[in-house]
Amino acid sequence: RDGDVFLQDDPWVGTNHQMDTAVFGPVFWEGRLFAWVYNCAHQRELGGSEPGGFIQDATSVYTEATFMPPIKLVREGELQEDVVDAWTRRSRLPEVMVLELKSQLAGFNFAKRRLLELLERYGPEIVKGTMTKMIDVTSATIGARLELLPDAVWRDERYVAGAVKGDNSLYKVALSFQKRGDRLLVRNEGTDRSVGSFNITRGVLRAVVLNALFPVIAYDQYLCGAGVLRQLDFELEDDAITSAQHPAAVSTSLGTLVALAQAHNLVSKMVSAHPDLEGHGFAAAAAHTASYNGMSGIDQYGGHYHDLTLDTVAGGIGGFASRDGIHHGGPIYASMSPIADVEKYEQVVPFLYLYRREVADSGGHGEHRGGCTLVSAWVGHKTKDSVVASGGLLKSVTQGHGLVGGFPATGGYQWHAAGSEVRQWFAAGRLPLGPETLRELAPHGHLAPPKKYDNVLGADDVFEVFPNPGAGYGDPLDRDPASVIDDVDTQRLSPQDARVVYGLALELDGQIDLAATDALRRSIRDDRLARARAPRTPGPERRLMIDGCPTKVLRRVASVGGQVGCASCGQILGHGAGGYRPGCAELDVDLADLGSSFTDPEQETGERLVFRRYLCPSCGIALDGQICRPDDLPYVDVALLS
Repeated sequence: RDGDVFLQDDPWVGTNHQMDTAVFGPVFWEGRLFAWVYNCAHQRELGGSEPGGFIQDATSVYTEATFMPPIKLVREGELQEDVVDAWTRRSRLPEVMVLELKSQLAGFNFAKRRLLELLERYGPEIVKGTMTKMIDVTSATIGARLELLPDAVWRDERYVAGAVKGDNSLYKVALSFQKRGDRLLVRNEGTDRSVGSFNITRGVLRAVVLNALFPVIAYDQYLCGAGVLRQLDFELEDDAITSAQHPAAVSTSLGTLVALAQAHNLVSKMVSAHPDLEGHGFAAAAAHTASYNGMSGIDQYGGHYHDLTLDTVAGGIGGFASRDGIHHGGPIYASMSPIADVEKYEQVVPFLYLYRREVADSGGHGEHRGGCTLVSAWVGHKTKDSVVASGGLLKSVTQGHGLVGGFPATGGYQWHAAGSEVRQWFAAGRLPLGPETLRELAPHGHLAPPKKYDNVLGADDVFEVFPNPGAGYGDPLDRDPASVIDDVDTQRLSPQDARVVYGLALELDGQIDLAATDALRRSIRDDRLARARAPRTPGPERRLMIDGCPTKVLRRVASVGGQVGCASCGQILGHGAGGYRPGCAELDVDLADLGSSFTDPEQETGERLVFRRYLCPSCGIALDGQICRPDDLPYVDVALLS
């Protein structure tokens, strides 16, 4: 009825996890239902076994915050106080919940009033017609862009770890996009069964795919989700990690971010096949290997608190097809990433910042480098009872995969030291200015245990978080030498990596030696091939006629007459349906060898993981890569459809 407003936080009805609370209601015009207004926001504390609602050790929904199906919060303009009471009674912070709920109601009423003003000004026919036209235009635009791409199946398979406290096993998550004509079919076949705390529902996977498509292929469509979804079809397996069924645990949102990283990787790969679209694709961005640092306890004012900073999402955006990623640009799952001022956080959390600064040499390597990340460290302040969580995925199993030959980005880390000498340093006028001096301050510190929510953060305890930088795009040996020397000058790249990874050779006066750089890069490619595994299915000696009109499959892979090969030298690598990977040389590199910020997966999971680089066996260019076990067979990531 007119004046009704509903409330729900049921992930099997339509929300990411229980904390994402939806307030929504109908808008009537002249006695007829015209539209709905929907307002969803993350509420801070809805109960459950862990403050804040991200239940790291949950194995079912029954240990998480209680979810509610749609219930009438306002009945014909009258707030239902018993519903408000039932909603807030389960919380450790009921007063905060009441304020958050009433704030959402205010937002709903504002949006409803503005919609009624539009109806009064233009009439229902024009307003509804505009809505319908927007959906039609977006649908046609997305369909036309899909038509530009080859009919193919793009597939991503990856490992993820951190399902529940004490479980460091690797689980497989798979996602595929089948593109035919102007439509896209989404499947999750091959994904392991739902497990632990990092599952998501079918509806969330649907939303995740839409979220990934917005910035890459629907970048100018004003977030018109209905128009994009009109071009999508879904065939999802039952009870997988990315299509969990009740009563699977779903509160942590970890599966959301893994699936988002997958979907974003796939659509960015897809558009790399077309020159008019490839510029909108980019490699993995911040929050790909999610961290959670919820804080709770007694605050500096003597009251109970729960809060969290957004420093964990202040990482970099991955490299693009034509430019570097954005330093500490944030994640892609929101249209804005408001990272509050240090002083604002210190007002509401009983801690002090020791530092928040850029980690200069942190983005993933590539023809276009990933954006750098920030690193933050805190010390407890004016509290004897405060803790910080070291939750999220296992950081050693990074989800920050590079694109079309680019290096992955580290999953970051979380670090903790209890009982440090930080107060003595303060008294002596000393401050830790970064990770190196923090280790000097607290040499007994260590990587925080995964999925632990009660690391003490008192007056002598310190905690550091290293969020995710952006991953690289394209083979680093294709990077402009001038950009490499600029990276060194700005300390965003070490001189050693400039030579070993990017093949930069300098003259005695520090200027770029172009001839020597070309020779060094050829030598590095030759060395790659010498160390690589031979192709599993060697291609014929003849070459593709790449001077003709090849169809791009990936940025560096082309197809002519059903044959797939290297777009740089024409080496045939396979047939369209079987993909190009069987014809590639394979170079496996241990993840721990990619840089000092990478944690060894074998120490956390007991299993070795490698970054496998797929190389053209003729010219040595890196075409793509994946993170896998050493004995894993290559999967077909791009299969052309006849």
